[in-house]
Amino acid sequence: MIATITLNPSIDQHLVVPHLLKDDTNRAISVSIHAGGKGANVSRVVRELGGPTRAYALQAGLMGKFWASELAKLDVAFTAYRVAGETRINTVFTDIQDSTQTRVSAPGPVISEKDQRLFLQKLLHVRPRPSFWVIGGNPSRGMDPTIYQRYVAALQTAGTPCILDADNEYLRHAVKAGPCIIKPNEFEVQRLVGQKLTKVADYRRAAVSLVSSGIRIVVVSLGAEGALFVSKNEAFQILGISVPVKSKVGAGDSLLGGLALGLYRKMSLEKAAALGVAASTSTVMREAPRLCLRSDIPALLKRVKIRRF
Repeated sequence: MIATITLNPSIDQHLVVPHLLKDDTNRAISVSIHAGGKGANVSRVVRELGGPTRAYALQAGLMGKFWASELAKLDVAFTAYRVAGETRINTVFTDIQDSTQTRVSAPGPVISEKDQRLFLQKLLHVRPRPSFWVIGGNPSRGMDPTIYQRYVAALQTAGTPCILDADNEYLRHAVKAGPCIIKPNEFEVQRLVGQKLTKVADYRRAAVSLVSSGIRIVVVSLGAEGALFVSKNEAFQILGISVPVKSKVGAGDSLLGGLALGLYRKMSLEKAAALGVAASTSTVMREAPRLCLRSDIPALLKRVKIRRF
């Protein structure tokens, strides 16, 4: 099973407007609301692709209950740990006129140190142990920069490899715990290594250095250029698949979900990577909150092109 952890789940509201105007009234053409958060999104993708998954999350207030009900509608198994406060509401505006998307991310509730410790203890006692833990996203308030480092270290010491998708100081500290896989995007990896990177060769060298530091697989998502995958014995790029882009929301989570499921199914890294890129491509073809669609995958896999280094 692929288990996911969402420390700061969200209700994601998507509004489509003719033209986003500042300091004026904007009237939405359509509105959609769904359960969000990086871990929850990964579980949604794994479930859509036919894999076993369970989402674990901190749940707060009435919005937390709504989050759980929305996830249940998608037939995603979950376990929620109740905390004080209110689960956040994030908003995405899609501007039809210029095809841009503007995201407003709320901070979420303040989580006490006690609740952070108790939640980790519950995760450590999950049985049977999952094949992978997928963890990431922007943590809740009250969580210090070492939160992912502490969770990854404890979960991997207990015997389950962790897949991490985080940014800034949370990622910088977490890599010290040697997560099995990390998936920064092109901007996040530059912040991580403290260097400006412009070419695929630059990203590959950065990924190689991270692998040499103890990370098993480094995945760098490169937007339209696809994604770079580097391990101790392999380095290759899955080139981007050209499709009409309707929404970029959840594309990285879909890449992670497809990759994790491929590795769970004992695929080679190349085949698992191809599944991840196909899932990500399917997601950008859809309007949010729709993520990938299983029926898209066979055709997209046939269009995958691999550049090996």
